[in-house]
Amino acid sequence: MGNKRKFKSEDKALKSSPVEVIAEDVSSHPLCLHGPTLLFSNEKGRFYACSLCRSKKDCTVHISEEDWQNEGVKKRNEKYNNLITKVNKSEAWKRHNEIKSQHPSNRAYCITCEELYIIHQTKKHNKDHRVVTPLTDEQLSHPTTWLPALENDTVEAQYLFSKKSVGTILSVLKKNNIKNILCIGTPSIHEAVSSRQDFTSLLLDYDKRHAQFHPPNKYVYYNMFNNYLFNGREDEKLLKMFMKESSDSGLCIVMDPPFGGRVEPLIQTLKDLTETYKSVNKDFTDQLLPVVWAFPYFSEPYIKNMEPEIKMHDYQVEYENHKKFQNKTSKGRKNGSPVRLFTNLPTSSIDLSHDKNYKLCEKCKVYVSLSNNHCNKCGECTSKNGTTYTHCFACKRCVKPTFFHCKTCERCCQRKDHKCRTVVESQSCFNCRETGHKKADCPQLEPAPGSAKKRRKHA
Repeated sequence: MGNKRKFKSEDKALKSSPVEVIAEDVSSHPLCLHGPTLLFSNEKGRFYACSLCRSKKDCTVHISEEDWQNEGVKKRNEKYNNLITKVNKSEAWKRHNEIKSQHPSNRAYCITCEELYIIHQTKKHNKDHRVVTPLTDEQLSHPTTWLPALENDTVEAQYLFSKKSVGTILSVLKKNNIKNILCIGTPSIHEAVSSRQDFTSLLLDYDKRHAQFHPPNKYVYYNMFNNYLFNGREDEKLLKMFMKESSDSGLCIVMDPPFGGRVEPLIQTLKDLTETYKSVNKDFTDQLLPVVWAFPYFSEPYIKNMEPEIKMHDYQVEYENHKKFQNKTSKGRKNGSPVRLFTNLPTSSIDLSHDKNYKLCEKCKVYVSLSNNHCNKCGECTSKNGTTYTHCFACKRCVKPTFFHCKTCERCCQRKDHKCRTVVESQSCFNCRETGHKKADCPQLEPAPGSAKKRRKHA
């Protein structure tokens, strides 16, 4: 009981102090139900915790770096070797084919049990269960069009690209002569290319339900935050085979993480996957595999700080099942979706000439939002959030139109409820340890003009 109370008080302290992720090889880290944990650091010390869950209610593993040196702690942690769930993909696909052989009226999916079944074979799914029937061939091959999103938003955060965004991403890949896609958390992309001849794809996703709808060689049960393959060597072999076969026709990672996810482990995953690719394709010498990554615009400083070759494009990614992230709806955000495409492919290859919401900047040679104006002083189109930024001559950069230059603070500040000198000299930045500013205003983390404070959830 004493330890539980201690952990509870520690959690309270963690919420009030910034936490950093130590990006490193996780193979020697403690395990939890979601694979290897990550090493975190805050003002209280360093500790291991779940890579996937942001709440201890979802995963209770929490081990200090010091305690992990204890052999007894390591011995107790070994139980997770047998507790981590695997997926029998062959059995699931065999069952899928049995069900597909039936008439659509005899096919059903129980949402309550997360199970495909043949109606006349079982009475297990009673009237209290949520059941989808009949099921057409189209529905079986495109389950994201009707499967409900998983409910735990702090873990899965399942939002699916709109058809328009899927088309834009595929056009970018086609323009760069890329025919193979590693779909990390992007089942809508995977389904879109499943019947096409110009692309092949492999889906890496944490949602186990996909094993019931995709062949064993097309789906991997996967945690993107620690690059963990739940089925171990079986899927490692599959991944390497897919990478090997893609060597002559290009490979790109298309990734759509939960928006509350940390940038550090995601960058580490991209590096780890690149190293795996290099191990099977010796001729590949680039620093990083091509990537198209959907993430909120306010994450740009963190991504840019860790991997400068990944650039943010002004394209606003829309989602089918998120009303605020659909520019076409009246309930959408005033300035459009906050989600952008981050990529190390040439941003000039993102052709939006068919979209009336964008224009070609003749100076930048890239398509930008109609509200994004080119600043001759900054030498670029400066808007990040869908509004038209204004240039501050004192700060020598463009800022949001809601900002004004405070002569007392000697910086641009948010107009609403501004209070001068809220940061005193005794306060130190958790990132660079210098005094006089907070981490959110750290010049090392905010090279991009007008970047907003980091937020935990969607804008």
